[in-house]
Amino acid sequence: MALPGHQEEQIVVGMFDRGLLGFPEGGITLKSGRQSPYYYNMRGSLSFSKALDRSGQMPIERQRAFRRQLAAGYAAKFFEIKYPIDHVFGKAQAATAPAAVAAYAAGLSYIWERVDEPRKRYGHHQKIEGDILPGETVLMADDVATDGASKVEGSKVLTMAGLKPVAITLQFDREEGGVQTLENDYGFEVNAITGLSRATRFLLGNRRIGNQAVDALHAYHEGLRADNMASTFVLT
Repeated sequence: MALPGHQEEQIVVGMFDRGLLGFPEGGITLKSGRQSPYYYNMRGSLSFSKALDRSGQMPIERQRAFRRQLAAGYAAKFFEIKYPIDHVFGKAQAATAPAAVAAYAAGLSYIWERVDEPRKRYGHHQKIEGDILPGETVLMADDVATDGASKVEGSKVLTMAGLKPVAITLQFDREEGGVQTLENDYGFEVNAITGLSRATRFLLGNRRIGNQAVDALHAYHEGLRADNMASTFVLT
């Protein structure tokens, strides 16, 4: 079943209120060195913030409900992938736990990557943990895509284990060409819970951001286009 628009809207507003999606004053520096007017970071999505609870901005019970919504949204996007999938995989380390929660909610098989422990000389372990067979297909789950390079790099650990990474489900598409690169250049099927254009409209409609934030987004993407970089951000 496809993710309904009203549920996507609830998830986006929850992302903002929980602090996963933010528009800090002065922006934030990306790995590329470029200054972005916003960030998306899912690392706090499974924990509860007592500060938000005490302030009344997002009580614990609403944080708990949002966590369920986010997992359900992730799970719904897994089922929108057309390619037959044997396992879901969350790249270490940011996506490991959130992707596992969503795979559990979806009733799908989940495999995970063991972080290298060079000094460990005991026990039975392998780089990819879970019951796998050579040639099985894998959907990679991750938080965000910018240029897509980290997803390509992350897929290599699966290939080395004899698996076939075929699809990627994101929580958030920054709309900077990463999804198109992954689809057109590497053949992945890609989808996302939401993307910058739709998220911006939802946040505007729910009075979470104002025109100043929108102007900053427009300026940022105009800068990308001026530098001959990809941008699919469209706000009407």
